[in-house]
Amino acid sequence: MTGLVVNKKINVRTEYRRNARAMMHKLVRTGSFELHGLTPSGTIEKREGTVDELHGMLGFVDSIDVYNRENTSEPQSKELTGKELVYRKFLLYKDFYAAHRPVILCEGPTDNVYLTHAIRSLAAEFPELVEVNAQGKKLLKVRLYKYARSSTAGILELGTGGSGALSKLITLYKEETEKFTAPGPNPVIIFYDNDSGGKGVQAAIGKVSKRKVSGTEPFVYVVKNMYAVPTPLNGQISSMVEDFFDVATKQIPVDGKTFNPTNGKIKEATEYGKTVFAHRVVSPHAEKIDFTGFRPILTNLSAAIRAYADAISGAAASAD
Repeated sequence: MTGLVVNKKINVRTEYRRNARAMMHKLVRTGSFELHGLTPSGTIEKREGTVDELHGMLGFVDSIDVYNRENTSEPQSKELTGKELVYRKFLLYKDFYAAHRPVILCEGPTDNVYLTHAIRSLAAEFPELVEVNAQGKKLLKVRLYKYARSSTAGILELGTGGSGALSKLITLYKEETEKFTAPGPNPVIIFYDNDSGGKGVQAAIGKVSKRKVSGTEPFVYVVKNMYAVPTPLNGQISSMVEDFFDVATKQIPVDGKTFNPTNGKIKEATEYGKTVFAHRVVSPHAEKIDFTGFRPILTNLSAAIRAYADAISGAAASAD
């Protein structure tokens, strides 16, 4: 029983919240937790809980808080509450640290579109990133994090992405995962543009990893199961993911307008930006686009995944 309490506002019983918080702390330290639940025989006794069950409990607590915030005229603090901090730690564990597949966080949703189609196009070359099933369908073996406008995204403070959000996540990840003891099964990879905006990401990586980051590295180990992969420089002083498309693709007009890949102001009368490029050029023409320019990016993403697999294997061998 959740045992909702109704006074001036709806709330969850203190015991329920405390139990969920204790389970979360046990999970991140040991990789498992127990709760009282139904057994196959129909009796109620203590058993090992699942991550999804705990997500339901913490999500329920958060949903009540969201409801109360949306139905009050009282001023709201921008600081996360204690309950939200507990939920955030759990989400970092579930979605990134203990993810069932490698997770790639790009700067924004357009990069997700590019990488999805590039991986599928070059599937035969990158078995760490994609597999082809018996029906010939190409299934990604990585999860490209989707930025969403939700309470969950708000708690993680990722917003709609950007280099600033990635920089904050890198710092937050070190702080929140310090007491995570059960090893994460897969890496979480920060993928960012190697341009002026990427300098902030590199600074955050350097601060957390205690090493100098130049952006020339194929990938960098950050902390725990986190790695960072910049767009390759290819002899240039800076680069962004759109640089890896062939010239012909970037010259495809949309409604008589030309593509402007910069983050500057778009001349709406004559130009279109990255969102239009991703959804009206790349997605509909993916089967015809030459994605070979993405080989260096996918090579480095694959190398980071292999590096973590090797690290896990080495740690397991040392423990035996």
